Amino acid sequence: MLEFSRTGLFGTSAEVIARAAGVTQPYIFRLFGSKTKLFVECVRISFAQSTARMLDAAEGLSGVNALVAMGNQYRSNLENNPDVLIQGQAFAACANEEVREAVREAYGSQWRQLAEQAGVEPVQMKVYMALGLLLNDLTVIDAKSSASADEQWVHDAYTVIDSSVFAALGTLSNVER
Repeated sequence: MLEFSRTGLFGTSAEVIARAAGVTQPYIFRLFGSKTKLFVECVRISFAQSTARMLDAAEGLSGVNALVAMGNQYRSNLENNPDVLIQGQAFAACANEEVREAVREAYGSQWRQLAEQAGVEPVQMKVYMALGLLLNDLTVIDAKSSASADEQWVHDAYTVIDSSVFAALGTLSNVER
C-alpha cells in the first residue's frame, strides 16, 4: 500500500512492490493475478480502514455530534497516512474501469456506513464528504509544506468547520436543497 500511495497504479512497478514486501514478483502475480488487482485490493482495504476508524470515533453518537467526531478523527489521521494518499491515487487511476468500479463501490460503502451511523440529512452528509475530499486534496498537494504553510488560503482551508454548519444544513427546506 505504501508503494502505491507514493506513485500510484501506473507509476509503481510490480518489482518495486515485490522488493518492499520481501517476496518475488511472480508470487505477487500468483496471489493477485495482476498489478491492477493488487492495487484494487489495496484501495478497498484503505477505504475500509478509514471508514472503521471514523465509525469507532463516532460510536454511541449520532447526528451532528457523530459527524464532528468522525471529522476530527479523519483530520487527526491525515498526516503521513497512506490511506489518504492511496485514495487520491485511486481517484487518479479511475480511467481504468476496474479501478473506477472498486472506487465507486468503496466510496459508496463508506458514504452509506457513515450516513447510517450519523443519521443525518443527505445534504449534511454531502457537505461532510465534500469537506473530507478537500482535506484529501490539501494533504496530497502538501499544503502545509514550508513553502505555503504561511499563506492565508492554507490557514483558511484547514480551519475546523463549526458543528453549527452541519446543524444548519439539516434545517434547509426541500426547496432550498
